[in-house]
Amino acid sequence: MSQWTHVNASIRFDGVRGLTPPPELGWPCRWEDTVEVMDACNVPCGSEGSLEWSLHTNPASEGLARWIASIWGDLRDYDNVREIESYLARIVKDRPIRSGVAEIVVEYTSTTILRYDTDQRKWVRVSEVPDHDTKVVSAEDQKEVKP
Repeated sequence: MSQWTHVNASIRFDGVRGLTPPPELGWPCRWEDTVEVMDACNVPCGSEGSLEWSLHTNPASEGLARWIASIWGDLRDYDNVREIESYLARIVKDRPIRSGVAEIVVEYTSTTILRYDTDQRKWVRVSEVPDHDTKVVSAEDQKEVKP
């Protein structure tokens, strides 16, 4: 059975249109990529690929909200929460961040929630919940669950 880590994060980057460059979110990779692409990958990566991201640019010409970064992934054979935290810290370093939140679920182990603290200018752990009591429920057992 494979170890999976699931990641879902959103970060709001502020900036001034035409003056502030977009954030550098790294080079993702997938299992079918060439060796050269895999070697260039600089985001957390499992055995079948890395975290992925999408950057939405605010089309409005006024206001400070410039970009929203969505970061997600299902990383197989991976459980390094600290590496994901380091990646998030790297991409926001020296950037104006309005808000950020991330959930990192290491299956059958723990769920970690991070929030970007704008006063401290760093990611902080909001919670880390061990999943020691988590068990797989069969389809038969699910039928017996009553509200």
